[in-house]
Amino acid sequence: MRIELKRDRLPELVSMVAAIERHDRAPFRTLPSELEDYFDSGMNTRSLGLIVDGVLAGYGVVRDPADGGPLRCSGGTHPGYRGYGLGRQVIQFFNESARELAEDRADARMEIHVDEGRDSLIDLLIRAEFEPGGGYVQFRRDLSKPRSEVDLPSFFRLIAWSEIKDTEFGASIRQQLVELSDALDSQFFVPEWSFIVVDARSDRSKLAGYILSHKYQQDWPAFGWSEGYTEELVVLPDYRGLHLATVLLNAAADAYDRAGMEYAGMDISVDADGESPMLDLFTHFGYEPVRNTILYSKPVFPGGVRLPADPVEE
Repeated sequence: MRIELKRDRLPELVSMVAAIERHDRAPFRTLPSELEDYFDSGMNTRSLGLIVDGVLAGYGVVRDPADGGPLRCSGGTHPGYRGYGLGRQVIQFFNESARELAEDRADARMEIHVDEGRDSLIDLLIRAEFEPGGGYVQFRRDLSKPRSEVDLPSFFRLIAWSEIKDTEFGASIRQQLVELSDALDSQFFVPEWSFIVVDARSDRSKLAGYILSHKYQQDWPAFGWSEGYTEELVVLPDYRGLHLATVLLNAAADAYDRAGMEYAGMDISVDADGESPMLDLFTHFGYEPVRNTILYSKPVFPGGVRLPADPVEE
């Protein structure tokens, strides 16, 4: 039976997603608060629950970002109920919901991220005409190994976010950062692991670069190690070539190390061929690849032509 998945089913959804991640050996663990975001994301959303013998056996969620980007698909089926066509119903739901949400956008696309090793899901997506098109590579850096030291240029300052977050100067920097990133507002943000570099060559210091770190402690048992995660590393265009990225990475790595972390982690976006100039750069910094996640996507309306909805399959 198909139902609209609502907040009152959240405990069942949490239990099912945990079972899926354990069975599929997912390289992460999803918190209940993250699943609750399905109902509080502020996005236009459609949600599906698949009920078998009174049990929540599958789910699907399609969200439409406010910026008009690709529609985001999420879903899965309980390991104990696989092989009964529930996965096909979830894919069908993706198609139906995407068409409803993007009815006024002929060029809309839909996407879903898939971790390597999910062969049965990949087969379903390919049969539904999804195509691989990029993704990201999970990298890690062993914090027990020595790091190459680089000095800051004269009149530049490295500042921990925790030192300025409650100051007037910190408020002015925060105003700049929130225009560039939403990482500061995440429940996983760690001020003590995050740093900025400012250009102090004039009376008014200017932001030159920053590194923002998160702590995904719930993922460590799945990883088999602890890590500080670099959510964002940015050097503004006027300051490139000054080795500020190295300074910021080392500052964060030292902070992770002091907190007892074993690795520094980050994800590198790659193209459809699995390539990115960043791969060689971060390998040079001592990072090593761990696993891949592939982005599968397709047009909501093939050829830009709106199609009638698929028949509902009970």
